[in-house]
Amino acid sequence: MYKTKVELACDLAEAFMFESGIDVQWVTDRDGNMSYSESCQRDFNSYYGLVMSYLDDVKVPFSELEGEQCES
Repeated sequence: MYKTKVELACDLAEAFMFESGIDVQWVTDRDGNMSYSESCQRDFNSYYGLVMSYLDDVKVPFSELEGEQCES
């Protein structure tokens, strides 16, 4: 379960990147921390912005979405 819109938006943005067929490239700094390459970070930021815009347009406070599940 997601605690914030930011967590949800980050996961969705990352999923969209992988599903879109983008060649996701990672870089590792000298401390062993992994992050996206510059071009991948730009793509992630674009997807993140789109997702956050959509979530903001829903106009339902995120706290009200917590705990709700889709019925299949």
